[in-house]
Amino acid sequence: MQKYRILCVDDEPYVCDFLKDYLLFKGYDVQVAFSGKQALQILAAEKFDMLLLDIIMPEMSGMEVLQNIHENIPHLPVIILTGVKDQNIAAETARLGALDYITKPIDLDLLEQSIRLNLKV
Repeated sequence: MQKYRILCVDDEPYVCDFLKDYLLFKGYDVQVAFSGKQALQILAAEKFDMLLLDIIMPEMSGMEVLQNIHENIPHLPVIILTGVKDQNIAAETARLGALDYITKPIDLDLLEQSIRLNLKV
């Protein structure tokens, strides 16, 4: 079985640690980034199969990261994981290519279902 690589981006270290532990347990190869800038640096150097992205982050928002990915790595599947429950923002992320919009607290069954569906596992 192919080991899919996922980059989790969230400015809250406990969220990244939680997601990393869960996804490692599920058999994925996981790396974390704690800022949008760090995520873009990692994405410039390494290949990933999926990005899990928070929206509200200091310095560079998830929307800015998503816009950059939309322009430069449009084939990269992105799932938004956010505490922001806003239909307008959800619609904007979809317009920029996000495949799903999951609100926090994260339903792990829903997240795994979305990952599997969007990676076509």
